[in-house]
Amino acid sequence: MTDCRHTDARILVIDDEALIRESIATYLSDSGYDVIQADDGLSGLKVVAEHDPEAILLDLRMPEMDGLEVLAEVTRRWPETPVVVVTGAGVLKDAIEALRLGAFDFISKPIIDMAILEHVVCRAVERRRLRSENQKYQSRLEREVKARTQDLQHRTEQLERTNLKLGAEMAEHRRTEQALRQSQSQLSDIIAVFEGFIYAVDHSYQLAFMNPKLLEHTGCQKADGLCHRVIYQSNAPCSWCPLEEVLEGHTVSRELQSPQDTRWYRGIYSPQPDSQSVINGCQAVLMDIHERKIAEEHLRLQADRLQAHNLRLRHSLQGAVRFGDIIGKSDAMHLVYQSILKAAESSANVIVYGESGTGKELVAKTIHSLSERGDKAFVPVNCGAIPDNLFESEFFGYRKGAFTGAEQDKEGFLTAAQGGTLFLDEVGEIPAGMQVKLLRAIDGGGYTPLGSHSVIVPDIRIVAATNRDLQQLITAGQFRKDFYYRIHVVPISLPPLRERREDVPLLIHHFLQLFSHNSQRQTISDHIMKAMQQYHWPGNVRELQNAVQQYLALQDVDVISKLPPQPESPVPAAADVEHLVTAQPKLGEALKDFEKRYIESLLSEHHWHRSKVAAILGINRRTLFRKIRVLGIK
Repeated sequence: MTDCRHTDARILVIDDEALIRESIATYLSDSGYDVIQADDGLSGLKVVAEHDPEAILLDLRMPEMDGLEVLAEVTRRWPETPVVVVTGAGVLKDAIEALRLGAFDFISKPIIDMAILEHVVCRAVERRRLRSENQKYQSRLEREVKARTQDLQHRTEQLERTNLKLGAEMAEHRRTEQALRQSQSQLSDIIAVFEGFIYAVDHSYQLAFMNPKLLEHTGCQKADGLCHRVIYQSNAPCSWCPLEEVLEGHTVSRELQSPQDTRWYRGIYSPQPDSQSVINGCQAVLMDIHERKIAEEHLRLQADRLQAHNLRLRHSLQGAVRFGDIIGKSDAMHLVYQSILKAAESSANVIVYGESGTGKELVAKTIHSLSERGDKAFVPVNCGAIPDNLFESEFFGYRKGAFTGAEQDKEGFLTAAQGGTLFLDEVGEIPAGMQVKLLRAIDGGGYTPLGSHSVIVPDIRIVAATNRDLQQLITAGQFRKDFYYRIHVVPISLPPLRERREDVPLLIHHFLQLFSHNSQRQTISDHIMKAMQQYHWPGNVRELQNAVQQYLALQDVDVISKLPPQPESPVPAAADVEHLVTAQPKLGEALKDFEKRYIESLLSEHHWHRSKVAAILGINRRTLFRKIRVLGIK
């Protein structure tokens, strides 16, 4: 098998030959992929519409609707889904036609090395995911650029209107001396308060006017000399100078970086007519936009850093035994790590499900620290520890004198979490009446501290956690649907410790290092370690932490006494073998019957604890699930 980091992807295999289809599906399933099968083109298209696979393996030679027709339809309706076609040996023209229609790659039958197939599938999934991530980053940047462009356009329009008004007034005021004096007075007032630079030049670049701000900037007493030499310290006309265009009657707007002070400016250059309406010069208005340009560059660099950081995190997760302060290398925990990364990239609310002691608050802190709000406050709230009559004052705060005992102002949890993350632990314990008020606050309606008349609109992200079934609470009328839908946007489920026993030694080693008070390295004997791995840990990681502390203090762990005697792995009875001898089935059927009876006996003996049975059989859980399905075990 290949080393692919996208084995959680959903793959669709479309092939009318059941043996080839099952072989491909079995191999990819064993590699970790979620494989869906279809035995013809029409059913394959229905599966694509219903399940949205991340890659498709398509046989070109099929009855009714052949592979090229299916490929054309997939490319038309789902162009983002890569298709790998499977062709017969020597049928190169079909492969070329498939690539022309938009296929990602092709594989020739017979498929001798499944690893090559898996490598092509991995590349196809990676291309789809990279395109999806690129689209997200592009959309974000486009929104930022659009907003800033609109602001710039608004300012530019204002400047252009002002510039046109000034030009019209100056042309009109030249007709009479009285109008000229009035125009000069008005223009002087505008120029006096204008924060940018204004100057006028003739057709030979000779300065005719400079506003006081520009005179102060250049250190000149009056407007005299060539504009490029006086303003920009250059011996030749500036490369961006639009004088020729302006003299032809065009108004030009552009951004430039001054070589004199290296700052960025927005320049608007308009024609300057004489009293005969003949254009013989240019009027320029420059506005300093240096801070905006720096901010745009900062946003671009920040987006690049975030993308690089995200890629480094995803790469570091492969084979990792911990993620931040979270310990675990099991498949279940790696799925949790992936969910944490996705949650951190999003700004949506998150809810963490898990039994008591599984580390829900630690997951919430990790999501917060990796998100854009990581430099702001993380405010944890144990909702189960707040009396019903204090919920409103604790969450919204109060002002001095709001009630008896309110001797000073107190900020609530929402105020403390402003700009950051509010962690609602045991969210199922919040009373229904308080759920309504919280929903209004986080939906934009804001909240009012007790004793105040000011409405505060919070800027917070909610990460909730619970060990209860919220759907049951909704059915029982103890939890509001509208509040549930507001917080249940990105769900993350934490596995109990009994379902990831391979992480127990890692956690024990971590706690030994954490609680050892001397330089001597503490260890646990092999038989105690094995016993602690066999224990079911109803209190999860918190109970394991307590057990390690107990061992360091007493050199003993009392959970060992709670372990039941471990029975030997059951084997089929002799009667089962005699039954097979009497029936005399073929060897394949006999092995299949033996395998089914053996797995059934192990599942029954261990109360359908699949992780334990998979460990006894020496296979992973996914393989066990597949065997249960194929063998029809119920």
